[in-house]
Amino acid sequence: QLLREPFCRECARRGLRVWATDVDHIVDHKGDWALFTDPANLESLCHRCHSRKTMAEQWQKRREKRG
Repeated sequence: QLLREPFCRECARRGLRVWATDVDHIVDHKGDWALFTDPANLESLCHRCHSRKTMAEQWQKRREKRG
């Protein structure tokens, strides 16, 4: 994935050109092997953007559990 898309997709949306270091699943695969391996479900992100996205997703899951 990083060879196909070497720059962070999120940074690129803001007009920045930052090397990607992490491969992210766009949609959480939740153990679904087909979704896990689907190249269309992968995006390259820099570590900062990947961490930000992961934290936001975890926060959202906590809020949903609390109801």
